[in-house]
Amino acid sequence: MRVAIVDDNPEDLAAAIDYFTNFISKKHIELSYHMKVKSFNSPLDFIKNFAMERFNLIILDIFMKGINGMQLAKFIREKDKDCSIIFLTNSDAFLMEGYQVFAAGYFIKPLKDHEEEFNRAFDYIYPKLLESHQEICIPLIKSSDIKIPYKNIYYVDINEKHRVRINTKTQYFITTMSYEDCQKWLMTDKRFLECHYRIIINMDYIISMQEEDFVLENGVKVPISHRRRKEAKWAYMQYLAL
Repeated sequence: MRVAIVDDNPEDLAAAIDYFTNFISKKHIELSYHMKVKSFNSPLDFIKNFAMERFNLIILDIFMKGINGMQLAKFIREKDKDCSIIFLTNSDAFLMEGYQVFAAGYFIKPLKDHEEEFNRAFDYIYPKLLESHQEICIPLIKSSDIKIPYKNIYYVDINEKHRVRINTKTQYFITTMSYEDCQKWLMTDKRFLECHYRIIINMDYIISMQEEDFVLENGVKVPISHRRRKEAKWAYMQYLAL
């Protein structure tokens, strides 16, 4: 999990880092093993870094010189619709604007005075943060193991040599892992659906459902077996309703 904290006040920045890291170590230790926190004392420094690295959670001060936190949040949303944003501020002047960028929380400084409210806000974004670092470790043929985040997997199938093929948006990986083991790991995650014999699809990437296929956002058509058609389509409709 990658976290960015942006505040041009050094004392407030240090306080936010201290509070957040302590909060995670006490309340969500399972995330702390995967967490990387970066701090920025100016919005421009953050923007320069943002082009190279994506964050799962961004904690922003609103009142900053040059580019304020609300302007920075709008910039973030143009580039990344999925990351969670939490605002820190000295007043509630921008409260309504926070809804425009789908902020998960809006807190008057210091955070330590709003522990209960912060806990509720974090509980709201926790499932998405947890999903963001789930990954499967697969042994590759003639190569070392590789870890692939669940969110990068578009679908899994079997190639012509009866090997498991992990398909991402632009490439695939052939693994020595059995289909049954791969199935055991992926099917515990609600995003994945076995829509055909030995084919598992990530429903996050489906853009349309046809009579015999699911169409993914990268243009690939994944077949739906005749035997599972009714069940698979119902499961997908239920997933959309979540």
